[in-house]
Amino acid sequence: MGLKTILFGLAIWGIYLIIRHLVRQRSIEQNASREVKSVESVECAHCGLHLPKSEAVEKKGVYYCSNEHLTAAESKKPTDHE
Repeated sequence: MGLKTILFGLAIWGIYLIIRHLVRQRSIEQNASREVKSVESVECAHCGLHLPKSEAVEKKGVYYCSNEHLTAAESKKPTDHE
């Protein structure tokens, strides 16, 4: 009777290990299949900082990281001497 109980316990333990392995494999496969969302980035025309396009200030197709850099870039108008 004792040997049968030990063998039955080992069988249950083996089944548990197999099921646990299969559940972990499925979880790993699901995590690997998730898509990575990319964000389009732009460069500030004044300082060169790269930032998400959604956070940039845009004027006439030119992007800036802040209103201050937009103003600074507008105040640097090219002169006839350059």
